[in-house]
Amino acid sequence: MTSTRRDTACQELPAVVGFQQYARFERSDPATNRERFYLLAVQPTLLGDVALMRTWGRIGTNGHRLSSTFPDCVSAQQTVERLIRRRLARRYELVAWT
Repeated sequence: MTSTRRDTACQELPAVVGFQQYARFERSDPATNRERFYLLAVQPTLLGDVALMRTWGRIGTNGHRLSSTFPDCVSAQQTVERLIRRRLARRYELVAWT
């Protein structure tokens, strides 16, 4: 079981460490006709705060959106790391990030 934990840590490393403002995850399972995406984006607000935008849904659609505001990027980082780990645990693949 220790090697599984190490493998999970290696998988999440680029997403968690490399996240600056954008990460896109996708999960495809043709047997169940399931094609999903999950997008995380950090954007500045007009009031000087930071908005964490989450978009998810079926690939090819606009999906659903949820926005959370934080005073700065540092305070949003903990939530971002938790969400990234959750996507990786649910077998989403990291497609793009900046």
